[in-house]
Amino acid sequence: MKSVDFSFSSGSDEQSSLLPTMRRDFLASMCVLGFIALSALCRIALQSNWIKCVRVSIAFSVYSLVLISLFRLDHRKSETDVRLPFWRFALAGALAELASGWLRPDASVTDELFMIPAAAVLVGGFHWLVLKSRRPLRNRIERSANAGQAA
Repeated sequence: MKSVDFSFSSGSDEQSSLLPTMRRDFLASMCVLGFIALSALCRIALQSNWIKCVRVSIAFSVYSLVLISLFRLDHRKSETDVRLPFWRFALAGALAELASGWLRPDASVTDELFMIPAAAVLVGGFHWLVLKSRRPLRNRIERSANAGQAA
C-alpha cells in the first residue's frame, strides 16, 4: 500500500510547487476549522448542553474525515493534478448534517430535508470559497505591497 506524502518540499516548476502549497492551505484550513470547533465545543460544554456538544463533535468529525479521505484519495490517483472541486466540500457538509442532524431535539423529516442541502452549500461552499480565493488574494496583496515599496 502506497503511503501519502504530505511533506512541504518545493519543486522547481510551477505545478510541483503548487501541489505542496495547496496541501498546506488545505491542512491549515482544517486546523483552523478544528480550532473553531474546539472553541465552540468549550462554550457549549460551559452551558452544559451535552446533546449539542455531541452533535457538533459528530458534525466536525464527519466533515473533516470525509474531506481528508477525498483529498487523500485524489492525491493517490494523481500526484501532479491539484483540484479542489466544490462537490467534495458540499458532500462533506451534507454528510456532516446528516450524521448530526437527527440528534436535534426538535428534528423533523422536513427540517432535515432542508438542512442537508443548506449545510452542503453554506458550510462546504464557504470552506471551498475560502480555499479557492485565499491564495490569489494573498498574491495580489503581496504584489501591490511590493509595487508600493519599489516606487
